[in-house]
Amino acid sequence: MKKLILVVVLIGLTAAFIFADTFYLQNGTGVWDFYFIFVSDSRSDDPGDDLLGDMILHPGEVLRIDTTIPLGSTSWDIIIIDEDGDIYTLNQRRIRSNETVSITLSDLM
Repeated sequence: MKKLILVVVLIGLTAAFIFADTFYLQNGTGVWDFYFIFVSDSRSDDPGDDLLGDMILHPGEVLRIDTTIPLGSTSWDIIIIDEDGDIYTLNQRRIRSNETVSITLSDLM
């Protein structure tokens, strides 16, 4: 019985650290379309894959980002490239669950 309780507790602790969470990116530039969006854990050197693929994020539109890393325990690097090739960056940004992060002209490199 003690072993069963221990197994249940360990499974519960593991599930608490590995779960899907969501946040949102909004194109807040007002005029420029986003063609590429890369989001990665700040601890990683890999920017990850382009999240837009064949899509375009137009001004005012929002992209849902799903992750398996708990948002409260890490920070994120976000790189966005617009239709003119301009690069917007947010480095080591703390993001809460279900938060909407608006990318604006002030985020231009």
